[in-house]
Amino acid sequence: MMSQGWGAILLLTSRAKSTYKMTVSHGLRILLLLALPLAICSPGSAASLQGKVAEVVDGGNITVVSVKHPIKVRLIAVAAPEKNQSYADVARQHLSNLILNKYVVVRYSALRDGYLVGQVLSGDMDVGAQMIRDGVAWYDKSDEQLLSETERRIYAESQEAARNERRGLWQDESPVSPWDFRRAQLATVNTSTVNTSTVTPPRQPSPVRRGSQAGLSSEALVGGVIGPGSIAGKPDVRPISREGTSGRWLTYQPADRHFSILAPSDGLEITYPVLDGQGKTMDLHYVIGNSGRTLYFVMWTKGPNGNSTDVSTPADAVKGMLNGINRTTEQAGFVVTATPGRNLRLSGYAGRQYTLSGGPATGVVRILSKQIGDEREVFMLCVLNGPESEGSGDEFLNSFKISPNQSP
Repeated sequence: MMSQGWGAILLLTSRAKSTYKMTVSHGLRILLLLALPLAICSPGSAASLQGKVAEVVDGGNITVVSVKHPIKVRLIAVAAPEKNQSYADVARQHLSNLILNKYVVVRYSALRDGYLVGQVLSGDMDVGAQMIRDGVAWYDKSDEQLLSETERRIYAESQEAARNERRGLWQDESPVSPWDFRRAQLATVNTSTVNTSTVTPPRQPSPVRRGSQAGLSSEALVGGVIGPGSIAGKPDVRPISREGTSGRWLTYQPADRHFSILAPSDGLEITYPVLDGQGKTMDLHYVIGNSGRTLYFVMWTKGPNGNSTDVSTPADAVKGMLNGINRTTEQAGFVVTATPGRNLRLSGYAGRQYTLSGGPATGVVRILSKQIGDEREVFMLCVLNGPESEGSGDEFLNSFKISPNQSP
């Protein structure tokens, strides 16, 4: 979390078309179970962390130690040769020469297979673009949606220049890309069809300087799904009741009894350790469940306040949530919007209510926050109604109570 405020995102990573194959309630539940934890960053700047490169795994993956925490990082849009390809060792050594034991900035935008995916910057050098420019890796266009238009041009021009100058792997007339190599490996058993001709190491690199950075604002966020291999550890997922049954409700309270809320008894309680914009670990908690065609969701977390205010926090949070949701819903041909509603106050917490609309579902979001010392605690309550859903969700929303005696 940076000094300029809170940016909250729920980035839905499942394909929109697949949700239409499910029942509405099940589909909405799966979407939110696959939603990303919140990442906190300053508006107008990237979600980023700084650290020292402790290990170079291969030509595209490294380990960065940030705030004494080892973090696995994958260079965005960079496809280095596979382990069994002839140029893999050269690529790994070249990346080591560039950044091993050096301090770097990682501007991350996704989480994949336990690795943060992002740009790695060493001074003015975009390390990924440099690897491509020096002919030790390909430009992987499958990640181009995570790059700005300027960055896409730099990466494409870097590869074209390396090819024209026959740098590194481009000394081969027909170098085999990693994706073609993997395809061949899958299609052929015990094959050795990859060209293993000797190539000389790349020439001394001419640093690729960063162009104007697009700047990932409140939508900059660690991507991924709930499961093993999260950035800061495995999530703790458990039912909120051992005797939970569909259609039955109970009063839920977290272990510290800080608040209470009515929730479906067969809902899930999840604690997810995440990294904030400063590379520090923070816990994000939420409870999710559905009743019929309506899904209910409450999230809470606490972190450094920075310059956040009671007014800016809900605005940043709902903006980030919409940015995340619409990355998926736009593929299905619709956009979700939020209409600001009444201001809220509850037990010293302030916030705002928003009405969600667009596509097959409607909903209500309430966001409440309070500055406590140098930190800010945030609650987000959400009700999503599928088509023909009964009930407004008011019983769930209005049941939320903060216990003054338990307030930190």
